[in-house]
Amino acid sequence: MKKTLLLLLLFTFHFSPFTCRAQGRFDATAFAGLNMSQIDGDGAGSYNHMGLRAGVGTSFTLGNDLKSPWRMVVELAFSNKGSHIDAYDRNLSASYIELPVMMSYNLLEGRLRLAAGVAPAILVDSKVTNNGAEDLPSQENFTTFDWLPLTASIRYRFLDHLGFEVRYQNSFLSITKENGSGTYRLFKDNKGCFSRLISFALTYHF
Repeated sequence: MKKTLLLLLLFTFHFSPFTCRAQGRFDATAFAGLNMSQIDGDGAGSYNHMGLRAGVGTSFTLGNDLKSPWRMVVELAFSNKGSHIDAYDRNLSASYIELPVMMSYNLLEGRLRLAAGVAPAILVDSKVTNNGAEDLPSQENFTTFDWLPLTASIRYRFLDHLGFEVRYQNSFLSITKENGSGTYRLFKDNKGCFSRLISFALTYHF
């Protein structure tokens, strides 16, 4: 028992400088809010699908300068996206687990953060209804991965632990498998349906 306690104390002492540096290098944030989204290529054009977005994240410096305004941001989040077509009451809903990776720049002593990057996502659930009736072929037409949603955000921390964030996201690869019609991104062969959203969230900073 004494030997185990001694080893534990030595381990703690040995790694305490690293721990102090890590505490200064990394931060942690939890967030929750609302997505207002649409799907380009589905025949509708307004951000009228409401969905939840919530998760956790961290940011860290890339060099030894802990006061650098440049930080890398990594998050893990649940995000619901989709669209609603009023003309024939068609609802498309797709829920993802996403892993945003962004480069950020801090202003106003860290209270204001500008960030941009990518947010690859894994589909965990999809639902499509037409006039309340389930559309199974359309539900199964969503791709498993959304590899290239580009994202940008502005966050302002108005209290030491509380902030507010606005985020924009736009998929650059189709989120559907079969694409007989739709739109395209960048070049005409990249055709299909593409998720686009504006997100609003409250953030809590540990």
